[in-house]
Amino acid sequence: MKDFMLVFRNSLKNQEAFATQSPEQMQAEMTLWQTWMGKLAEKNNLSDGQPLFQTGKVLRGSKKALTDGPYIEGKDVIGGYMIIKAKDYAEAVELSKDCPQLNSEDGTVEIREIMKVE
Repeated sequence: MKDFMLVFRNSLKNQEAFATQSPEQMQAEMTLWQTWMGKLAEKNNLSDGQPLFQTGKVLRGSKKALTDGPYIEGKDVIGGYMIIKAKDYAEAVELSKDCPQLNSEDGTVEIREIMKVE
């Protein structure tokens, strides 16, 4: 099995809308995520994953310029990540298709194979 990183992105507009949901709506959203992650865990495909805070810092270039970020230049927000195990990209894509991130019109799941360095 290979390791793949899933990067969850959404538009800033949708991220802000999520932050204004009622507690009941937030709980319903969390239940969707827990159910999906539970299915991955049952099949031993889930390795790790966490949501990310919206704020962060970015270091750039040889001058190590520090800016608040991470998305000053863009309108996409990285909301979290997950590490899954799959035999190949095709399986990683199939496992990702039920991700609640894709319930949002602007939601994306970027799938990247993790390179093993030995």
